Amino acid sequence: MVDQYNQPAPPAPLTVGVDGPLAAARRTILREIEALLTRAREDQAQELMQAVYDAPRIMVLGAGRSKLAVDAFAMRLMHLGLTAHVSTDVTCPAIAEGDLLLACSGSGHTPTVVQRTEAAKQAGARIAVVTANLESPLAALADIPVHLAEYSQDFEPDASSQFVGTLFEQGALVFFDCLILALQRAHHVDPGEMYARHTNLE
Repeated sequence: MVDQYNQPAPPAPLTVGVDGPLAAARRTILREIEALLTRAREDQAQELMQAVYDAPRIMVLGAGRSKLAVDAFAMRLMHLGLTAHVSTDVTCPAIAEGDLLLACSGSGHTPTVVQRTEAAKQAGARIAVVTANLESPLAALADIPVHLAEYSQDFEPDASSQFVGTLFEQGALVFFDCLILALQRAHHVDPGEMYARHTNLE
């Protein structure tokens, strides 16, 4: 028989926000992403869109969660009918003059990303960089720099409530999806054609 009088008390519920901690966290994150994206420069985004559409091939590069965001972008570029490769895949061809390398790194200091971007530049590729740090070695290599700076939900710079780098990675994913929708609309790409390109080997 269980002694109900000697059981430990259940933990007290978190009381962040009137409707619970998850809802409070959701509001914070969505407001921070909105703050980041509304401060992204339209001219930089449009220059990147044009470079993506003009390039014969696009190679994407990142590490960690930034890699996940930019790899997802490569997949959607393929759905648009563009030739896109993930640079770390074994099937990625040699980058060449006229190709576009899109490197994504919040810090702009990730050694492997910087080194591979340098190699792409030496090969004659055009370099686009999406970063939170325009003073970084990676940004210095960019022909097309795109600045995604982190903000708090109240638009305070470098004051995100989330763990370091998280907001940049979230913002990059949504930013890339915004580019895809803008490209789809600008070039009148049929969603049915996009779906037809989706892998049937899942």
